[in-house]
Amino acid sequence: MSRAGLFLSMFLIGCVEPEPLGEPASDVRSQVVAGTSEVELALAPWEYHCEMMTEAARAAVPPPPPSIEKAASAPHVRAVCPPGQVPFYHQAELRTLKAGPPLSPGLKGTAGSAAAQPLAGAYWYAGVMRPTDALSQSGVGASILFSNPAVYDQSDMVTSQMSIVRGANYHLVEMGLRKFWDAFPRLMISQWSYGQFNDAAGFVRVHGVYAPGMPLSNYYGYAVQQYIRYDNGNWWIWFNDAWVGYFPGSLWSGQFTSGDMAHFYGEVYSAQSRVPPLTDMGTGQFSGTWGTAYMQGMCTHSAGADCYYLTDAWRSETNAAYYSLSYWNGSYMEFGGNGGG
Repeated sequence: MSRAGLFLSMFLIGCVEPEPLGEPASDVRSQVVAGTSEVELALAPWEYHCEMMTEAARAAVPPPPPSIEKAASAPHVRAVCPPGQVPFYHQAELRTLKAGPPLSPGLKGTAGSAAAQPLAGAYWYAGVMRPTDALSQSGVGASILFSNPAVYDQSDMVTSQMSIVRGANYHLVEMGLRKFWDAFPRLMISQWSYGQFNDAAGFVRVHGVYAPGMPLSNYYGYAVQQYIRYDNGNWWIWFNDAWVGYFPGSLWSGQFTSGDMAHFYGEVYSAQSRVPPLTDMGTGQFSGTWGTAYMQGMCTHSAGADCYYLTDAWRSETNAAYYSLSYWNGSYMEFGGNGGG
């Protein structure tokens, strides 16, 4: 994730409570509950477990973020855990060493061990970034179209995401769609501290369904509202229609309270550095074509309750022949491609 760009003007969007939306399922077994508009997650017992909500989860919950444009209202969903409990979804492990690519399931080890060494591979990007006022910019928001990208190899990875960053990946919080080692994408909620990727380590859950690793099958074709905001000493995550939880500010010893860069982008990790990379980004359609992936209402959160539309962001395309970007200097962009496959 490179850093560049100019600090330019933004304009204000209104502060309104978002409309209530919905929730995903692990696969096509999801179903509409008779007589309601709710969708029920059809999860096998080994796909998740519930734990009691910790006292730490009772931190002051922020007010809802400003409404962000979205394509359509996603379905409602039933909680997977009983009241007072929160879900933990089981998924393939990602490496948690500094600046490294993902690990396949079971490849565990400590720094310096053979199992923990970086795999051969390359990253490809298509998106925008923009410097922010580090004294006041304390979050990002967008509605991101969700899809199920075709992955050439299980060890490849694809994301559609946004992040608030301080330094060159020194501290950051990110969220969005991530597909890795599964037939379906999952909700990515991750953090970096002191230059090291830690995935969801330290995240405090407060929701009965939404959580890191949640399957996103029910959201294909929806632009789902997402928000990251620093509030009352913690980095809070909003998904769809509710706060998911937060990363405690203590993970950064109180040193990460605002960002100096906002990112919105698609990313592909191609195992073994294949050229062309072959894994789809977004919907697999190139930007500017019918059915391409998009983000809308991209904004940066300032002190208070306002979010300012992104304008004049700096473009980043690793190779437009594989993954392209359409951006007209506003708060909307299209991105994606099939990697030459």
